[in-house]
Amino acid sequence: MKKNIVLSILIIFLVVFLSETISAQSVAVVLKVKGTVSLTSGKQATKQTIRRGSRLKDGDKIVTGGKSYAAIRFIDDASLIRVRSNSTCVIKATKQQDKVLKNVFLEVGTLYARVTKQRGKFEISTPTSVASVKGSATVVDQPPLESNKPTLFHGLEGQWEVSNDAGSALLRVGETVVVPDEKTAPYSRKTQPGETDGEGDEEVDDFEFEFENEQGERRVLRFGVLKEE
Repeated sequence: MKKNIVLSILIIFLVVFLSETISAQSVAVVLKVKGTVSLTSGKQATKQTIRRGSRLKDGDKIVTGGKSYAAIRFIDDASLIRVRSNSTCVIKATKQQDKVLKNVFLEVGTLYARVTKQRGKFEISTPTSVASVKGSATVVDQPPLESNKPTLFHGLEGQWEVSNDAGSALLRVGETVVVPDEKTAPYSRKTQPGETDGEGDEEVDDFEFEFENEQGERRVLRFGVLKEE
């Protein structure tokens, strides 16, 4: 209980701080990086290595290597995604006053998403389907299209609606929504043992964030972030 209260306070502080200090173009910030993670911004072809504190904008593509991941938090409502190893995703997001309309496109790999107090729209799209948030947390597995394996959405908390042009299915806790391909309607079943790996386990760590104030002076502020167990 005490841990949850501390985490909630830190999340609120994080949202306020990031909203006031990050540039107008930024929609998210990288909280933690492990291994090899690269970023391609917009239409640029040059890849750059991202690290803790990197700002993300609309159109940024994240690519993780083997045994690597990146934890990313959106600035409007502290919604979190973890891009797991050997994954590629694109941040599609636009600002609308104090909200960020978010669509994370998972091209391939595995993504964990947790929505806190939703302020702007949050969707996860894949080559076969789109998941719209109605609740809190999910894990998405998107295999390479050439493998002919289905897209899997695993329900951890709350509810999500998974849909494509062929139909839709509601994702609940303890269930998995299967999407065979973009022309076949999603359907739900019970999650099988071993399909998820405890993506929701979190602890609080310290994170130093460097920024520039209105006087052009550089400052460092420390606050809590999520720590991988």
